[in-house]
Amino acid sequence: MSKFGKILIVGAGIGGLCAAVALAKDGVEVDVIDIKPDNSVAGVGWGLRTNGLLALREIGLLEPTLEIGFPTPPLSYYDRNGRHVVDIPYGRQVDGLPNNVQLPRLGFLEMASARALELGCRIMMATTVVDIEQDDDGVSVELSDGSLHRYDLVLGFDGINSNIRAYLFGEKYVPTRSGGVAWRAPVRAPDTLKGAIFCHGYGGKVGFVPLVGGMMYVIVTHHEPGRPRHDPTAFAELMYQRARAMLGDSDFMAAEIESLRTATNVAYTPLNTVMVPYPWYRGRVMIMGDAAHAMTPYLGSGAAMAIEDGVVFSELLRSGDPLHDVQTKFMARRYPRVKTVWDLSLRMMHEEFDSATPEALDRRLAYLVNEEPAAIDYVNRILESAY
Repeated sequence: MSKFGKILIVGAGIGGLCAAVALAKDGVEVDVIDIKPDNSVAGVGWGLRTNGLLALREIGLLEPTLEIGFPTPPLSYYDRNGRHVVDIPYGRQVDGLPNNVQLPRLGFLEMASARALELGCRIMMATTVVDIEQDDDGVSVELSDGSLHRYDLVLGFDGINSNIRAYLFGEKYVPTRSGGVAWRAPVRAPDTLKGAIFCHGYGGKVGFVPLVGGMMYVIVTHHEPGRPRHDPTAFAELMYQRARAMLGDSDFMAAEIESLRTATNVAYTPLNTVMVPYPWYRGRVMIMGDAAHAMTPYLGSGAAMAIEDGVVFSELLRSGDPLHDVQTKFMARRYPRVKTVWDLSLRMMHEEFDSATPEALDRRLAYLVNEEPAAIDYVNRILESAY
């Protein structure tokens, strides 16, 4: 059992809830707060590879995750006219687990929340931190409901716009535009869609990723200069226009692209990044997940890195070592791995966007056939290595 008896987790997202489960299983009293009134999110899916599944197995969330997930075959790339280009595997299977599972984001949050509550965690939505004062023995926290609490540790899993990061570092590490954006929307899937397919067009791609229940999420990624402010009521039409422009007059997946015009719950996300250098803590307050290392989604590993953070930290707390030793060991294990994945993910995004002309697109498609398989195999081996 951890000697840190009471911990506050700021952020009830994927990483925060998994950390709460990991800590509560070790007998820690855990409070989880989130500024959002509920955990409803724009209805998109997300992928989890073997490393994330192994981390979930450590904290008892593997089986319920597989129950709501969709194991996927290798990723298939097509050109803008619907001609098959190459299949890219997600890596080797470990311990009989799928090497990639597509999940409904809201379904996972509901499942993880329920498990955290079963373990005795207290989850308070529409609640945020107003003030933090720490000393050698603990952290005093005032919450937005006016209540005062005392904790042994505060862990900030509060995302790319983290208030806990601002408390620790001020404005030194703020989100940086990567130059890319992503549009996501859930729509009905065609019966023929058995695995994720990406159609590479001019300057980006359109992806179709199956989910359970006959649904899929469509993702459109492309370069977008500046900081445009789009009207949320126009998201569906804008997403359709971006996809249509990327694939031109091709008939491939035309009906599915047309369905975007009436999609609800469309998410538009500028692909901003954050990478806080060593260390991610000051005293008894720490940041993890996107608060410390928000990355582009090009390796599908942002959520997995956040899950790993919480699982590794919980494991190290069990040692009974002094806090500073735990934090030092945590950074030694996490920073090199996370920074490598962060760098590769950003590089892959820029490589994808370098396809805005017919000649550049031809070069990109040739790269996917001749060089991408080896590059992805290297990435897969990194992800499959011990975290």
